[in-house]
Amino acid sequence: MGVEIDKYQDYKEKLLFGRYINNESLFKLKKSYDFSIIGESSNNLPVLSLKTGTGPIKILMWSQMHGNESTSTKALFDCLSFFDKYDRGVFSKVTLMIIPILNPDGALNYTRENINNVDLNRDAQSLSQIESNIIRDLYNQFNPNFCFNLHDQRSIYSAKENKPSVLSFLSPSADVEKSETKSRKYSMRVISLINKKLSVILPGNISRYNDDFNINCVGDTFQSLNTPTILFESGHIGQDYDREQTREYMCYALIYSIKSIAHKDFIKINYKDYYLIPENSQNLCDIFLKNVNVVSEKNKLNTSVSIMFKEILDKEKKEIKFTPYIDKYGDFINMSGHLTLDFSTIKKSFDFSDSLVIKELMSHVNKLRIIQ
Repeated sequence: MGVEIDKYQDYKEKLLFGRYINNESLFKLKKSYDFSIIGESSNNLPVLSLKTGTGPIKILMWSQMHGNESTSTKALFDCLSFFDKYDRGVFSKVTLMIIPILNPDGALNYTRENINNVDLNRDAQSLSQIESNIIRDLYNQFNPNFCFNLHDQRSIYSAKENKPSVLSFLSPSADVEKSETKSRKYSMRVISLINKKLSVILPGNISRYNDDFNINCVGDTFQSLNTPTILFESGHIGQDYDREQTREYMCYALIYSIKSIAHKDFIKINYKDYYLIPENSQNLCDIFLKNVNVVSEKNKLNTSVSIMFKEILDKEKKEIKFTPYIDKYGDFINMSGHLTLDFSTIKKSFDFSDSLVIKELMSHVNKLRIIQ
């Protein structure tokens, strides 16, 4: 399949694992990487950067702008490890400027927002937060040829035929008209190349985000400044709640994108292929239950139930716990689950007005999961 796939376990960064990745996680990598401190967060935590390569093509990359979106951070270090072990020549063609965790306060507390409850990806114009100014100042100083904006997406997203959207991408719009500017076409070409490469091992599991323009988003702002910008989104598949499998696929996406830019292979790609990638839909849940008997005031109803997991930080154990809750129930036209179970063999009727009903449901879920 190629050295990047065949040798993944050899170059995977073993010191990073799970969903809870913060500055403490990066400090474990200090023997391998020469981090610089480029500022302090709103809560006075260091914002670290990493510069590697000497090439003329400059790529600015940042991850964990949303503190609880850590999968692409892990993939980023896998990618760096790959180039260090198997393709150091790429560093003569590109220079990478990386902020592994832009929002260290959110990463520490496992929140999307920073310590001031501000979404940094809606602060690109007002620049009200220290972290927003850090990324903007670095952008101005580094003057990149490309920008990579690395995120995680929720488990609700699906591609065609309700297949899980394992990876999603976006070439952000540069204006309200969604003009196909030169920089935007460059982004589209790189994404199309990634899709072509990865569709072999992820057939039907790659999608793209809606490209409605929002100047308050960092990617849209940088695209409007004529810098080709790509949004990378790590999604979900199966029961991989640590997102270690997704991490691997995102690593490949980063490798392919950097190599395509370094060797200018993306130029050969038809940018219109980007539009062939299906748009994200929101037709998935964590657990989908069919044929559940529900007690109502009038009679017993046979219905479907969507269960989602809330991600909660256990500060003592420094790990993320996934707590189930009932998202909705009723008749759903196009809904699937990462785990789908048929409750038709369960004769009990469930009272959804009871706060303990989720525990009852999950007890049966765990039994059915074993015999499925």
